[in-house]
Amino acid sequence: MPIPGRSRSKSDVNVLLGLAGLMAVGVPCVLGQAGAATGAASAGDAPYVPTMTFDVASVRENKNIDMQAGFIMGGRFVSNTTYRATNWPIENLISTAFGVMNYQIVGAPNWPYPTFFMIEAKRDSEADAKLAALTRKQREAEQEYMLQVLLQERFKLKAHWETREGDVYQLVVAKGGPKLGAPGSMPLSELEKKMYGEQAAPALNQTGCDEHGCTYIGHACSMGRLVGNLDAVFGGPVIDKTGLTGKYDFQLKYKGARDRDRPADDMDPTPPMDRALEEQLGLKVEAAKGPVKVLVIDHVEKPSAN
Repeated sequence: MPIPGRSRSKSDVNVLLGLAGLMAVGVPCVLGQAGAATGAASAGDAPYVPTMTFDVASVRENKNIDMQAGFIMGGRFVSNTTYRATNWPIENLISTAFGVMNYQIVGAPNWPYPTFFMIEAKRDSEADAKLAALTRKQREAEQEYMLQVLLQERFKLKAHWETREGDVYQLVVAKGGPKLGAPGSMPLSELEKKMYGEQAAPALNQTGCDEHGCTYIGHACSMGRLVGNLDAVFGGPVIDKTGLTGKYDFQLKYKGARDRDRPADDMDPTPPMDRALEEQLGLKVEAAKGPVKVLVIDHVEKPSAN
């Protein structure tokens, strides 16, 4: 049965990243059985157990893609219990279903590019209303579980979790100390006021993405929240080793991940993330070795006919 993963917000497009340098340690760990806890629970409460599956699902490989003409691709829940994917690769389906980044997936199939899938899966309106009444984490747990069952039934997916020794990054305080503001020291911009209205601004939000990069804006943001977003940028786990336990206001503008990845003729003044962290926040990332939780694909095949 499906293996529950941990929830994590993701953009519609994930970049498939390698797992170079990972070495297995210890005995592979298979997490629980179907319906094991995935939702967060308060102390003393029983963990939330997701149980929902899709009522109907249309799954097919799109074999008529015109690469010269271009195409649309994406995958998301368009309502609480309706999932739609357009030209979506198997890695992204697995990533969403198990709440992992693509660098955590080991053994994904080497199907020829482009191998994309079209999916429409849904439950009835009663189930949709039931999910609407759940907490965000409980709702995400149900949605992940629905996709896990779909992958198991239609793609014959079998997988297990392992913790491996691999390449990680540590976020530390740079020489000269942190350059972070106290909570409330950075007023909301006019754009933020328009976006959030009477609601509180999120602790961390990415905005202003264009050809010159993106900007992270933190309002009373913890280091844990920051590193939770940096792993997607660096393509590997980022561990907080700053020792900073407070919450901070900051603005972080960057383009790309590392200086070494930039073309020699790229003269854009926006720094890559590794340099932006040091110059703008007084923090830096250091390469290290550490435990990496990975989802190992034991078996997967192209979907059965509808």
